[in-house]
Amino acid sequence: MLRIGTAQYFASLKQFLEHLPVGKDDELLILKGHLLIERLLERFHAQNLTQASRLAEAKLTFAQKLAIASALRDNSGDDWLWEAITALNRLRNELVHQLPNPRFEDLRTAFLTLVENSPELPELEPPSDIHDRLHRAIFSIHEAMSHRVDL
Repeated sequence: MLRIGTAQYFASLKQFLEHLPVGKDDELLILKGHLLIERLLERFHAQNLTQASRLAEAKLTFAQKLAIASALRDNSGDDWLWEAITALNRLRNELVHQLPNPRFEDLRTAFLTLVENSPELPELEPPSDIHDRLHRAIFSIHEAMSHRVDL
């Protein structure tokens, strides 16, 4: 199926490119990437729930928003995406709740491996630089989620 980008898709891509930092700060990359994915989950709810506005007052956590989104999709081909977003959330939680971050390296490796082995990521050799790999992985799940929201 040929996918043609909508105005909303390109707006989402522009927001991603504007806000996701380029550089060697993994923490900032993870935090901002997590926030951008959360916005896509909220838009996914808005498109798929007839009364999505009722969720605003519930003050849902990221994990709850993700659970609702994954429950709305009856496509086992999306399982890798929900697992990758869950892994990003674990990575983000490790950053904000643990100082120092004893599990950070393991969680980052698990996240990268999950995304790099996804059925939607082209079979390209991962970048050798760990920061570039992380940026590409966050971009990949943002892109995959954008396809489910904006196309």
